[in-house]
Amino acid sequence: MQPEALIAWTSLYIAVGIMALICAVLAVMVTADDWRTKRWRPALSTKLDKTLLIPKIWLRWQVNYLKGAPVILAIALYYAWSVGFSVFWDL
Repeated sequence: MQPEALIAWTSLYIAVGIMALICAVLAVMVTADDWRTKRWRPALSTKLDKTLLIPKIWLRWQVNYLKGAPVILAIALYYAWSVGFSVFWDL
């Protein structure tokens, strides 16, 4: 593997990892804000509702997290385009 390709792949993986972490933190903040402002509040009237509270919160967080996926993909593709796609395939 060429040194340029290794540097490009390493940079891309680090950048996507950092963006995923930022997206996860922002998804937690949005989920908490949705709960606090009562834009989203799961029902807690029955025992089954209370049992499914954690999975409902997890699913809501997943939805909020996946809203950031297009941004991560766009930034990663822009980086690959700016470096040059040929650098990534030059093994």
